[in-house]
Amino acid sequence: MKAIKVGILVLALSLSFSLSVNAQTKGGGKEQPPQETPEQKKDREQKQRIKAAVDTYNQGDIAGAKVSLEELFKEIPENLDVQSWLGFIYLRTNEATKAVPLLEKVAKARADDLEAQVNLGNAYFLAGQDDKALTQFAAVSKLDAKMSEPYYNTGAIYLKKQDYPKAVAAFSKANELKPNDSYTLNNLGVAYEKGKNLTEAADCFKKASDLKPENAVFARNAGLILLQVKRIDEAIPYLEKARKADGKDLSLAMSLAEAYSVSGRKGDALAVYESVKDQKDADAQFWFNLGVLRGAKGDTDGAENAYRKALEIDGSDIDTLNNLGLLLLRRGAFDEAKTTFEKLCGINPTSLEAKINLAAATSKSGDRPGAIELWKEIVRKNSRRVDVRLNLADALWAQGDLDAAKYHYAEVLKVDPKNAGALNGIGVYHLLKSNLDQAGHYFRMSMQADPKYVPSYVNLALTLERSNKRSDAIKLLERAATIDASNEDVQKNLQRMKAAGTG
Repeated sequence: MKAIKVGILVLALSLSFSLSVNAQTKGGGKEQPPQETPEQKKDREQKQRIKAAVDTYNQGDIAGAKVSLEELFKEIPENLDVQSWLGFIYLRTNEATKAVPLLEKVAKARADDLEAQVNLGNAYFLAGQDDKALTQFAAVSKLDAKMSEPYYNTGAIYLKKQDYPKAVAAFSKANELKPNDSYTLNNLGVAYEKGKNLTEAADCFKKASDLKPENAVFARNAGLILLQVKRIDEAIPYLEKARKADGKDLSLAMSLAEAYSVSGRKGDALAVYESVKDQKDADAQFWFNLGVLRGAKGDTDGAENAYRKALEIDGSDIDTLNNLGLLLLRRGAFDEAKTTFEKLCGINPTSLEAKINLAAATSKSGDRPGAIELWKEIVRKNSRRVDVRLNLADALWAQGDLDAAKYHYAEVLKVDPKNAGALNGIGVYHLLKSNLDQAGHYFRMSMQADPKYVPSYVNLALTLERSNKRSDAIKLLERAATIDASNEDVQKNLQRMKAAGTG
């Protein structure tokens, strides 16, 4: 978060002398001009030159005033007014180091002069003499307990020193003395944030921004901290305001996109990403996120392009490889999906999901034996992955290894006794072995486990037909048709059985 350094309080000075000379009269007659000694004349002229230098400053000519006062300082270096005004001018021209020795002398000579004490404290502050500044600001506060600025600058020094509890205390006091000052609240927020008190920081940043809504830094601070404390809906308006003021701030754009995404506004998040993509050519994470957002909006081609761009930048990113592989699987590009998951497994050999996806791609690409070996490897490492074991059992069945398939269906049922697919698989095994009663038993169990699992209906209908119960089989298939009217096995067997009659 950004702290704001407000222009320090440099008190306007006043001249400590009078340039008027009292008229004198003699014997009630006409007034006569006073007789000046050479020393008095010199003193009067010097005072006139000081006043002229001050007038030059007041007219806006700081450089001219500085030249005049420096000349006077050479002539009368012990003059407190010259020291005070020249120190003041040095503060105005960012020459605090030159101001310090002058203002030290003035402050020592005028111990109760608030102007002198404030300006010395500011000189120390701007010159980086932090410990002296702290002492001086404490002295100023004793002279005027209602002045907020010494506490504000004290807070700034403690921020610099990374003493956040003392910074909080100082800024809190400044806020108490001058309530609702946006700059004080912002820096109090910084102190809280640095001290890990994020809730208090968020409230301070919000108040600061609300008090000064045109300030982009305040809006940025409020938005970022609110995002950090998961107050997403509150964060978004501040982030939007800050980004409108500074469209080139990429980190701000990404924070706004994150807030949109977390709040479910994927389209808005995508719009932000698309608006800055030309500035993100070397950021693999950005292109990965863009791929995710494009995919969420149904732009499959755009998502694929984004993932490929991410891999051009970082070809070993496991999340990008995984997402691209899955996209290729869904698209039917099985060979490339297999290659992608092979690379992923090489980079991340302990990933079970990567191995599962590789097995799926291998199977889809037509390499059933390769898929079977992968599925066997997976179930050896994780015997409770019933989804993988089912795939293995189905592949073994398709390959004709019925006993091995039955074994794996049975292993699934040890973990998940109501698994409809495994119950159906064992039922089919018994049907092929003509164990009709056992087959029917498993098919009915499968239907109970999942009343919408249509293969069990078809297989039980075939079992009933072989048991000379074609009428019951037809009714069962008609019931299955109400679940999935487009199922080819249901319609084919229903038409065949009806054509054969119920006798």
